[in-house]
Amino acid sequence: MKKTLVALASLAALGTSFAQSSMTIYGNLDQTVYGATQGGKSLTSSGSNNNSSSYWGITSTEDLGAGLKASFDLRSEITLLTGQAASTTTSATNAGQTSTAAITQNTITNAGDKPAFFNRGAFLKLTQDGIGAVTIGRQADAWWLAQGEVNTTTGASGGFGNLTAMQTNSGNFSTAVSGIANTTALTNFMGSASASGANVNPTFSGVSDAFMGGIALSTPTIAGFSGTYQMGIPKVSYNDAGSANNGAAYAIRYDGNGLSVRVANTYKNDYNGAKAWTEDLIGATYTMGAWKFALSNNKMKFQGSAVGDGTTATGAGVFYTMSSALTLNAAYGILKDDAVSTNKYTQTSLNAVYKLSPRSSVYAGYHSGKNEGAMKQSPVYGGPATDTLLATVNAWTLGIKHTF
Repeated sequence: MKKTLVALASLAALGTSFAQSSMTIYGNLDQTVYGATQGGKSLTSSGSNNNSSSYWGITSTEDLGAGLKASFDLRSEITLLTGQAASTTTSATNAGQTSTAAITQNTITNAGDKPAFFNRGAFLKLTQDGIGAVTIGRQADAWWLAQGEVNTTTGASGGFGNLTAMQTNSGNFSTAVSGIANTTALTNFMGSASASGANVNPTFSGVSDAFMGGIALSTPTIAGFSGTYQMGIPKVSYNDAGSANNGAAYAIRYDGNGLSVRVANTYKNDYNGAKAWTEDLIGATYTMGAWKFALSNNKMKFQGSAVGDGTTATGAGVFYTMSSALTLNAAYGILKDDAVSTNKYTQTSLNAVYKLSPRSSVYAGYHSGKNEGAMKQSPVYGGPATDTLLATVNAWTLGIKHTF
């Protein structure tokens, strides 16, 4: 009898050791009201991603013992004014169309797409202490995460992240430069089908460069250094090469002694498997007492039919923490068309964030963007581009943010 009780107790203990898991519902709700003037016109609007993305998610981690953990994460974007999940920049918009089909934001309604509900993350992950992690599924592009970590403002509007969004969003980019074959180059790989019209690769699903459907290998942090390499996993047919509409990304990180450095790259192939789009980032932040400084540069380049055409974004920012609740920020940035030097966009931004609690904050900002040449950009992240050449866009933002 005693042996039986001992055996049952041992099994119970073993079961407990394999049941150390937890599930969490989390999220970020952020709504901005903004106003802008340009070319003698004005507007007032509101958005759920002008400062930071609004989303909710479910995540769980199970401790498997011996330093091994299994986890998953499912994250869905939210548009607060409508309750809509996903958006045109994070969902497939061109699935099932031929490689010559034009990319428009409403094609999701007639292209046979399935709703991308968990559009901001849907992955499984295994982590081994001292070795690293393997992640498979839809996940944030390593380059995109890195550029966000060296942003020059307290939010997205008016900062380095606003400039890189102009470089990576196809609809926005088509108005940013007057290069030699932009429309054709975009259509050939951004969410489009393969040459046979049979394959849409989940590596590039949507009209921004922020996510990747694939597998990632991440290192542990050693002496402040860590790294991630991602590769798209192609959804192939027998007639498509695995490199068609595929891509890869990496990020190298250093964090220590107040300094954070990010070096990253991402690329996407067209439907022929040729490299069509690259992003190269280098950026850093340095924190010294109440002060924080940021300096970042990102080079976007088309290849193939639009070789030599691209843009360069450069941003600088200064942050000052006045108290545990109040942070002030000033930023400056430039977006240049590398093919046509007269095309240039310059922006300045002043911001303040006040924490009402560890999870809730309010913020305000003033932003100004000057367009030259063919540029038609806005300092408001996700805001409408100007319809007037050579316009200066002046804008204000007010908002509230709550995390849970």
